[in-house]
Amino acid sequence: MSKKTQALIEVTIMYLIIGVLGWISYYLLGHEESVLRFLYADLVMTIATFVFSLIKKNSSVYDAYWSVIPFFFILFWFFYFGGSNWEIYQWVCAIVVSLWSWRLTLSWARGFSGWHHEDWRYVNFRNQFGKYFQPINFLAIHLYPTIIVFLGMWPLFWVFDFSDLQNPFLFYFGAFISFLGVCFEYIADNQLDGFRKRKIKNKADILNTGIWSYSRNPNYLGEILFWFGLLGMGLAFNAPWHTSLGSIGMLLMFLFASIPMKEKQMLKNRPEAFKKYKREVSVLIPFPKKK
Repeated sequence: MSKKTQALIEVTIMYLIIGVLGWISYYLLGHEESVLRFLYADLVMTIATFVFSLIKKNSSVYDAYWSVIPFFFILFWFFYFGGSNWEIYQWVCAIVVSLWSWRLTLSWARGFSGWHHEDWRYVNFRNQFGKYFQPINFLAIHLYPTIIVFLGMWPLFWVFDFSDLQNPFLFYFGAFISFLGVCFEYIADNQLDGFRKRKIKNKADILNTGIWSYSRNPNYLGEILFWFGLLGMGLAFNAPWHTSLGSIGMLLMFLFASIPMKEKQMLKNRPEAFKKYKREVSVLIPFPKKK
């Protein structure tokens, strides 16, 4: 058995335990409103994930949580909000979220090489904060993503709680935007995976073909589209405007944290190639390559 296979089996067992803890937490909080029950269960699962990351001494234990938890929400809604009574709207929303979740989880598993590897951002945090890393580990790497994903899923409580549908057009438009985001990510990740697998003589090479020749961050663009699409579906069911905090938070996170960190790393590793790439290709919105 390869180290990667063994590590994936261990991760699967960990997440089954995490899911059971979340299910128990949700069940024990039956007196609370559904949103709070979901939030508390989400926090319990996040703490369990953090404990596993301490045991493995690798914060990448959390990486799959980002993509797994939305599908976990769908399962909760199906069993506790009456999935047998779902209409076309609930099914469309569930399918779009599931496609996003499965695709992103499979993409993570494809790139996960084993416990000897940890995301470069976490490694930078370890080096930067030293003995103070663990508070940063919990707050920034575990808790913050959990909160932002929960807020991103927040509008969907109105979809699955059988609130009154106000705007069918807005719902289907939101579903289309989310599905378009999934397609962007699928294409971008497949092209990136193929690029990494090819034998490249010059390690300074950079992916600048396909969808990556129009946008430097098409995968992040797909994420932004997905979360704003969820907001549209929720608003169509009369979700209040303050539930847009999640999608807006996602946008700000990608624009001011994820993209700058990634591009700083690219500039460090491939300075000449990335400078040229940056001059020619749009940072996010796809445009024809500049000459």
